Amino acid sequence: MSAWQIPCLRGIVGDWVFYSALMSAEQIAKRIQTSKNIREAKSLEDFLQRQLKERVKGIANYLVQRPNRFFNAIIIGVFDALPKWVQFDLSKAAHELDMPDVENIEDSLGVLIFDGKEKMFAIDGQHRVEGIKIARAKDAEKIVKDQYAVILVAHVDDKPGKVRTRRLFSDINKRAVSVSNGDKVVIDEDELNALVARKVYAEYPRFKHGKLIAVTETEKLMEGDVKHFANLLTLYTVNKKLRKLFKRKRGVPEYASENVESFYQVATAFLDFVVKHEPSYHKFFVQEKTSLAKERKNNANIIFRPIGIVLLASLYAHFARTEKTDVLAENLRKLAFKSPGGIFDRILWNEGRIEAKAENRIAAFELCLHLLGECNGTASAELQEKLRKITKNPDYKLPKPVISPA
Repeated sequence: MSAWQIPCLRGIVGDWVFYSALMSAEQIAKRIQTSKNIREAKSLEDFLQRQLKERVKGIANYLVQRPNRFFNAIIIGVFDALPKWVQFDLSKAAHELDMPDVENIEDSLGVLIFDGKEKMFAIDGQHRVEGIKIARAKDAEKIVKDQYAVILVAHVDDKPGKVRTRRLFSDINKRAVSVSNGDKVVIDEDELNALVARKVYAEYPRFKHGKLIAVTETEKLMEGDVKHFANLLTLYTVNKKLRKLFKRKRGVPEYASENVESFYQVATAFLDFVVKHEPSYHKFFVQEKTSLAKERKNNANIIFRPIGIVLLASLYAHFARTEKTDVLAENLRKLAFKSPGGIFDRILWNEGRIEAKAENRIAAFELCLHLLGECNGTASAELQEKLRKITKNPDYKLPKPVISPA
């Protein structure tokens, strides 16, 4: 390859000298290798490449479909030859602009000149590199003007050098603080579940334009919270359960306004349904004759906790898919959700504590299906054995269904 150059900033962190620069899609496609074997064994690198292939198509689609696309910097290892660093002479500009400490700026501002013999590979950002390559092959005109931030570091291609580069890869991926699930719901502009969760938060009338919804990072409401019916992450989890009731149009991005509005109608239909047909919800939202403090005391009413709200969404989705919401509407009030003495004692509720293990949540859902006549004899027998283990009661017997099995 012929010589080329890029303007950049030079910096130091620990014992790494790095260069921050910009590269075009064409430069990335031509100059950054698909992979560089820095792993202890080829099978480990092969595993990473298989993982890589599963995600790059989505990145490529993002690049060619989104006008407001953006990436964080790709970290690139350079080996086999070192580019030449030429720092800028800012003496004239410093004199004309009366710039103090110009030496510090000159040390960091310059040009990297490559002779074309260097080899490059992505230490962090392999998915982005491959996504850029696919997007360029698919529709080069869409990204021809894009400039991608890159950070270049020197890689020594021997055993100690590979260890050092692997450690850098590990530090970047292990020690970086990831965005919490709650924050993802707040900021995500692509995923339909998150977009609709925020729309429900802001617009659903019974939530008083968000006043009844907490914006917290965890699905568990804060202990002692008697002001919020649920939190944003709970709405997101509810949407995941309801998603099976919605099918977006082919060729239309998930985040398109028509999809958001259509799925919002699904989500609010569920909320309207349970407010109308679940007695304690109706009492709280419509009649205003009970309070969160009363319903949450000793965690007595499980459906006023996130785990119970999500359970109701699962039930609604099940009956809606089979066009039997009228059955659920008629019999929902017959389920004893309050503890002690309710159907979830020692399953979701245990002496005032919430039992949130996955096996408990699944069993609670299956118990509701049993009570609502959705289980055959074999399924009910298996459920009884499962609940004997969960409740640690060998004599546990399933309660009698409120309606006869179909």
